[in-house]
Formats: sequence, C-alpha cells, structure tokens
Amino acid sequence: MLKLFFFIFSSICFSDVWESIQMSPHLKGSENFLGKKFEGNFINSTISNPLIDVIQFERILNGKAISITHSVNHGEYGGKYLILWNSDKEKVESYFFSTGGEIVISPVTILENEIVIEEDFSKNENSILKVKKIYNFDDVGNLRKKIKYLINNVWINAHNMEYIQNNSVEVIFK
Repeated sequence: MLKLFFFIFSSICFSDVWESIQMSPHLKGSENFLGKKFEGNFINSTISNPLIDVIQFERILNGKAISITHSVNHGEYGGKYLILWNSDKEKVESYFFSTGGEIVISPVTILENEIVIEEDFSKNENSILKVKKIYNFDDVGNLRKKIKYLINNVWINAHNMEYIQNNSVEVIFK
C-alpha cells in the first residue's frame, strides 16, 4: 500500500517534469508557453470596434509538436500553427492553416522562452518580403507578440501586442 501511495504521489508531483522530458529536444525552450491561453487587444481596437485575439499554446503529438491556435473576435478570423521538427530538412518548421484559406510553411527558431516564426510574403504585391512573428514573455509573465516586416532587406518593427494569461477564454472558429 505504501508503494502505491508513493507511486501516485510521485506521479502527481512530477507530472510537469515528465511532460517536459517528453518534449522533442528540437522544441526545447517552448515549455513555458504550453498549456496556456492568452487574450489581447489589437493596437487599433476600440470600445466601439473591439479587435480581440485569443491564443492558445499546446503540447501535441506526444511532445513531438506544438500547436498555436488563435481566433480574432470569437471566430471572425483564426488559424493554427503546427510546429515540429522536419527531419528531411533538419530544421523546425511551422505549418499554418487559417480560416481565410492560407497555408504557409515557415522556418521556426525556438530559444529559451521565445518562439520566432519567419513567414515568406515575397509573392504579395507589396514591398514586404517576409514577416517575423516573435512570441516571448515580459517581466511579469504576460505574452508579447512582436511583428516585424522585411522591406528592402531591413527588418522594420510593425507592431506589438500584449496578452494577459486567461485560461478561461476559448479559441473559437465559426
């Protein structure tokens, strides 16, 4: 009976450690994002025209991948990133699918507490060649998302978003 108690107690106490051990080594540094939901307002959000983004980070596929799902204004627009190691290319990639029909494959860099997704926009009919999305945390644990544009071979800060952790919000698709 004592052994059973110790086994159950150990399982409960060390479940977070076990889950992080089970992450792909290629996704190391992403652990603090996982299992959390955040809510933030776009910079041009107003009381009369709110633009609210909900984002959720999940460990999926037995720790071989990360899912980042988001929805704007309860499903007006949304998408899902699947981030995993591509053994053929020997790099981490994201596969983005949106409610607008976009499918984008991009390289990803994961550092300690930072996820960087660099999307190719060179086929668009504007001067933006790439868009870099940088997710990290501020000093109090709120999520930040920086957007940068590559224009004329120079990275330009486009905008930043601040998110508050709120595990009661839901990512919604219509």
